[in-house]
Amino acid sequence: MKKKTRTFTLLLLIAPVLLFMSCEKDTATKLVDPAIAKKEILTGSWKQTDIVLAYSIPFAGQQLPVGFSLHNIVGYLPVTGPKITATKDNVFVFNANGTFSITGSTDFILPKTGNSGTWNLQAYGSALHFVSADQKDVPVWVESMSATDLKLGSLGFTVAVAEAGANVPVFLLFKKQ
Repeated sequence: MKKKTRTFTLLLLIAPVLLFMSCEKDTATKLVDPAIAKKEILTGSWKQTDIVLAYSIPFAGQQLPVGFSLHNIVGYLPVTGPKITATKDNVFVFNANGTFSITGSTDFILPKTGNSGTWNLQAYGSALHFVSADQKDVPVWVESMSATDLKLGSLGFTVAVAEAGANVPVFLLFKKQ
């Protein structure tokens, strides 16, 4: 009886080890480079929908909040207003081969990029670099990105507002086409 008890106890101790050794993971965990995933999302056509403030600023006796659309004040900006309006229908196309084209006006928002060149993502996909046809590198922070929405800019990304005599930090908002 003691021999049967020892054998049974030994089998009870060994059984879980054998069970775990025989199991395999059904799926292997793969690490995906964030820059590659973001490149796949970014590739395609994006329509610029707005230019909004990245920082609260005083204007005409009031404080304009973060996220305020510059399109709401174009009528009060005789020099800069038409430049803002000219960007309203901009379309950015990011090709999988690393080239880009911009249909519309870049004079106000990205004057050094021109309308075509190459693009790449750096810093784990957090920085989008436009490289113009004349090799000017223009980095822009990727604030947020999804399959349908893109927000570019940062407190360091500014546009010149002539009426204020200053550069104003902005975000560029896009929808995937």
